[in-house]
Amino acid sequence: MRSAAKILLSLLVLGAGGASAQRRSSPGIWYSVGVAPGWARVTCQICAGNRRTGLSAFIGVGGSTSRALRIGGELAAWRQREGNVTQTLMSIGAAAYWYPDLGRKFYLRGGAALVMHRASDGTDVVTSSGIGPQMGAGYEYRVGRAWLLAPFVHYSVGVFGGDVKFNGGQAAGSATVSFLQVGVTLTRR
Repeated sequence: MRSAAKILLSLLVLGAGGASAQRRSSPGIWYSVGVAPGWARVTCQICAGNRRTGLSAFIGVGGSTSRALRIGGELAAWRQREGNVTQTLMSIGAAAYWYPDLGRKFYLRGGAALVMHRASDGTDVVTSSGIGPQMGAGYEYRVGRAWLLAPFVHYSVGVFGGDVKFNGGQAAGSATVSFLQVGVTLTRR
């Protein structure tokens, strides 16, 4: 799971660099990065279901299909440490950003994501994952000719195909992994 995540992150970073180089010939290319406090929660038959706060980050790259719609691939990650337990979460997905009024910079975001959670105390590891919808909203402010700053709220929830594994073995089924971010993103278009 970690190797796939590292490969996807590398591709997103390389894609963002390529998007910058292609900007002159393809004005519809965009990329964004953001940081935010994040809250993660895993619920299942044996899970506590507490929502934990930690630091999260966001990266996305894509293209604009029109002035009202842009689409892209995204990666969001979260980390929280309490005592000797470290929790991490990763959300990998595709999203569409819709601008209902072209004169304003308010957007609505929707898509699908694979949400993966991992908790480890150095000895035992509990992992959970699921596929589901992602949604959100934001408002962009121009901070340069090609740069936009946007406060946002993003929510991803993995509800389908979810499971919980303890040290690699099946521990519970029907897990729901949810992830909420409230922060600021910087986008170049």
